[in-house]
Amino acid sequence: MGHCHIDCAWLWPYSETRRKCARSWVSVLNIMKRYPDFTFVCSQAQQFAWVKSDYPQLFEEIKSQVKNGRFIPVGGTWVEMDGNLPSGESMMMQFFYGQKFFREEFGITCDEFWLPDTFGYSGNFPQIMKESGIDCFLTQKLSWNLVNKFPHHTFYWQGIDGSRQLTHFPPGESYGMSMKAEELMKTLTNHKDKGRSDSSIFLFGFG
Repeated sequence: MGHCHIDCAWLWPYSETRRKCARSWVSVLNIMKRYPDFTFVCSQAQQFAWVKSDYPQLFEEIKSQVKNGRFIPVGGTWVEMDGNLPSGESMMMQFFYGQKFFREEFGITCDEFWLPDTFGYSGNFPQIMKESGIDCFLTQKLSWNLVNKFPHHTFYWQGIDGSRQLTHFPPGESYGMSMKAEELMKTLTNHKDKGRSDSSIFLFGFG
């Protein structure tokens, strides 16, 4: 799965994020012209909204490839948010406005919560996901823990209210892999749940 993870705000101004989205996605569309089997996933409704506002022609090209099933919006949220500090209401609004945008612009409702790059996960997430039409969850940042090694890569996460969500942590333990042999071998050998799952997600691209 090719993807491009772009922080909305990190060590650069918003204006650079807006330009970076356009540059990255133009590159993706050009790759699609060269490789007809290439598909690409991308999250964060806010970034799609910026491109729609700043680069309307590019946005129309993206919409065309969304219809073709090659440029795949994922995540269901407005941005890839922090998973610890925001209130429950704030998290619910992330899903409300994210799903609303994806429905109105692309005619789709995301069924996965895509959060590869956050350092915490609220125990309310499974319930909020369920109420938002989400039935699976992807992240990988938990693997960066230097003290406690999480024992699973594919499992059901049960929230505070008992809601359960199929959850996957890519065993390659990165969202910026480049198809190197050692990355492929780590993905194969590191998967802690091979007994119940014979597949995993390999995120190649730039993050």
